[in-house]
Amino acid sequence: MTDSPLDSPPDPVPVVSDGGAELKNQAVRGAALLSVRQILVGVITVGGIVALPLLLTPAEFSLYGYVNIVILVGAALGDLGLGAYIIKNRVSDRDMSRGLALQLTFWLCVSVLLLAGAAIGNPFGFSMLTTSLLVLALLLFSLQALPTALLEKEMRFKEISAIEVVQRVILISIAIVLAVLNPSEWSIPLAAAVAALVGYPALLVVSRWRWRPRRGGGEPLFQGFSSQWWQVRIANQAAYAAYPILGGLLFSAHDVGLIVWALAITSIPAYLAPMVARATFPTLAKAEPAERAEIYSALFRGLLLIGMPLIAALLVAAGPLTDDIFGSQWSDGIPLLRLESITTALGIASTSVIPFLFLSSPAPTVKWVCVGTTASVILLSLALSPWLSYLSISVATIASVAVQLVIFDFLLRRDTGYSALREMFPAVAGLLVGVAAGVPIVLATDSLAAAIGAGILAALIQLGVTFALKGGIDPRAALAGMRGGGASSA
Repeated sequence: MTDSPLDSPPDPVPVVSDGGAELKNQAVRGAALLSVRQILVGVITVGGIVALPLLLTPAEFSLYGYVNIVILVGAALGDLGLGAYIIKNRVSDRDMSRGLALQLTFWLCVSVLLLAGAAIGNPFGFSMLTTSLLVLALLLFSLQALPTALLEKEMRFKEISAIEVVQRVILISIAIVLAVLNPSEWSIPLAAAVAALVGYPALLVVSRWRWRPRRGGGEPLFQGFSSQWWQVRIANQAAYAAYPILGGLLFSAHDVGLIVWALAITSIPAYLAPMVARATFPTLAKAEPAERAEIYSALFRGLLLIGMPLIAALLVAAGPLTDDIFGSQWSDGIPLLRLESITTALGIASTSVIPFLFLSSPAPTVKWVCVGTTASVILLSLALSPWLSYLSISVATIASVAVQLVIFDFLLRRDTGYSALREMFPAVAGLLVGVAAGVPIVLATDSLAAAIGAGILAALIQLGVTFALKGGIDPRAALAGMRGGGASSA
């Protein structure tokens, strides 16, 4: 058979002195480093989410959603599935050169098609300058996926974190400055393009990238583990992209701005979920099948411990926070905030579980479940839009992802004996009790201070119920794992 960058043998299972405990510590340390990165990114993004809506109208802020799609699509799909191949398998110089050639060919063609479509049809009504900046950012964010995967394989999460934090600082800083000086449609896309122009060369240098593109024979791209993984990521990103894309086609620019704003705020509690997925995939790929559930479980419980209290506070205090901080022009987005808080709670599980599921269950089955979920989101959104307007996409997502989680849980219980839904029960019970305790306080007063206090109370009750039901994690064990403790600390 002809040598191909998709058919090399997997790396041998490494000899690890402390067995599964050491692999678990590696996953915890990687997740911790990327979590610190994500917290810093989250703080910066929160500043942007607060500042930009105060400087821009909802219609102008809607471009933030399209920029987010560019960044997420580039990070998730830019490697064409070859990033998973690099992490999972032994690679040669020839593999890397071929992979780069495939990546360049694909994304340059996509860029040309997008520019041609904008020039001919322009379905979203953007200026050619705005479209060009978005396409440039998409190309560069996509190309940086391969060097990022190389760093992830080597567990060099510090370098990844530093570069991605700098990129986010550049994006938010330039967007705010331009919003103050000259708010325009192209302001946020320009900030994204500059961030990509800085980040891609930096990743090439840090990863010591030395390969040039070289075409050659081999198996088709869409074959085997890498292509299945890439198709799953396409389906997941398409479900997210449905918000601004369907919104731009079905609703007004004002409504799209509200959708993007609600997505940006409610994504904060789930910021760490993609990072855990990134950090655990290299470790899970090396671990024995029997060890994977324990490695994933500890990190998933940590995610729930961080995300669910924030969701409880947001559900309780959404109305007063919106009216008093952002103003009346954003008040129509309050129902969206609450609906998207629910999608965030579901997303913490559905996002983080993919690597574990993909390595434990049949890859084609996982892929088709994800494709079916995306199709369901799109079709339900279209069907519900005449009655629910811009709320329809959120309702469709809640229904579709809930079904997806039930199917995922069935697959994991069948193939590994692990239940993600059972793991979620203490956190979900705490969420319900916390919200039930906080909502009456908000309804009884118009005070912002009282609403914030009710949100904090809901978060504390959520945490208390979670630990009472034996959820959460042992902080001392987690800290010991981050410092590289042995089996006992893990």
